Amino acid sequence: MSSSGSSPSNGGLGRAATSGVVWLIAQSLTARLFGFFSQLALAALLLPADFGVIGLANTVASVAQVLVGFGVDDVLLQRQRTVRFWSTPAFWISLALGIVGMLTMIVAAPIAAGIYHSRSVMGLILILAIAMPIQALATVPSVTIRLAMDFRFLAAYNTFEIAALQTSTILLAWGGFGAYSFAIPIPLLALIRAGWFWRKAPARIWQRFRLVQAKYMFGSSSLVFATRTLIEFVNQGDYIVLGIIASHNVVGLYYFAFRFSVQPVRMLAGNFTNVLFPALAQLRSSPEQQADAALRASRLLSYLVVPFCFLQAALAGPGLHLLFGNRWLGAVPLVQLLSIGLPFDAVSWITGSLLSARREFKRMFRFAIVCAPLFYIAVIVGGKLDGATGVATAVVVYYAVYPPLASLLIFRSRMISVIRIIELYVAPLVLAGLSMTVGFLLSTLPAIANHNLLRCLVIGTAGSSLYVAALYLLRREVFRELFGRFYNLVRKVTLKTNPRLV
Repeated sequence: MSSSGSSPSNGGLGRAATSGVVWLIAQSLTARLFGFFSQLALAALLLPADFGVIGLANTVASVAQVLVGFGVDDVLLQRQRTVRFWSTPAFWISLALGIVGMLTMIVAAPIAAGIYHSRSVMGLILILAIAMPIQALATVPSVTIRLAMDFRFLAAYNTFEIAALQTSTILLAWGGFGAYSFAIPIPLLALIRAGWFWRKAPARIWQRFRLVQAKYMFGSSSLVFATRTLIEFVNQGDYIVLGIIASHNVVGLYYFAFRFSVQPVRMLAGNFTNVLFPALAQLRSSPEQQADAALRASRLLSYLVVPFCFLQAALAGPGLHLLFGNRWLGAVPLVQLLSIGLPFDAVSWITGSLLSARREFKRMFRFAIVCAPLFYIAVIVGGKLDGATGVATAVVVYYAVYPPLASLLIFRSRMISVIRIIELYVAPLVLAGLSMTVGFLLSTLPAIANHNLLRCLVIGTAGSSLYVAALYLLRREVFRELFGRFYNLVRKVTLKTNPRLV
């Protein structure tokens, strides 16, 4: 695959970006199904403490993971026209940082085991450490594939990887490996990804590169690295605080609840940003068009992710009781709280991509350096007051306040009206909140209340139908845009994959 192809026109760019969203959302829906059934199987095979231990090990692994990228991928995406000249320094810098990440985890493993009072945490961290340099091998070819907007390949590969990860984890759990079931497949799948991506998009890594290139990459990446590090400390802050003040069983309930709750946000917001970042980077010379594209994407994302999350909150009680009896009932209020709070963060994923595409790395760093202490203050206070429930409440309050405020400031700097920005949050929250509340209340009627399966069916059917009807009646332009765009693109994808239907 050539890494130096010409940039597509604005029309072609829009079609490629939107088609990419469709491919990746299709992949994510498949992944969601895999993840859902995997979660059910693992919840039946493992104890809450097993989830807690892997959650604590990931607090170290996730922070060390930031070292592997160091923002090198963002720098390459910004230099899309000359990326072939930057592949060599990018590869060797990524590999070196991957090795540093591995060594850092090895040193941190016994320290984390002491803080969290668990020897298993140390063993899990050591296994995850092996994956660090292997994952770094895929950085350059991954950027090449993204620049080519070959999202069909990415969707297909990610589906395979998720299926392989979930299947191997379940088999290991069934074999009695406990928390290690989560860690053992990671380095193996990292090796497969590196080999497959290099075959798909080989890069030139043996060329000589000048010292000035390395200095530029470190200089351009340093703020990205610092920002990502702070953000990752925020992402792991709730687990870190709970790991210090609560038992592994409590951490496991929270880890299970968060993994369950965050899926709609990651499925939709993650795929929107993966597709939009290279598209927004190509619109850098047209700031008004770039900001408008980000706003339109934010609106579509908000109207999609909020009802998913609110539906999840409504289904948590009867759904978890139906599937697991009383075993995971302690996670129900946590799932409900987190499902309501996490949608507030979705739009900030796109505004973050907008800042990256504009190369406003200093501004991103300023936002990160403000949010980190605020998040830790919130979760520490919440944890001291009410354990896991207090932490979940603190997370909801934080996401309901800070990310929307940051998005407001970012969009306002692009001269977008406050009313258009507020709509991103208020309208979807009101429509989804009312629809899912009515569905939930209907499920508590005497003839239904004692049957969890029937409750789930009523909540899902009534809540979803009411939301679609409300969207059609009150936000018809959004309804038409969502329905028309995805119908046309799914039809196009179907025709491409089934030529006989043309």
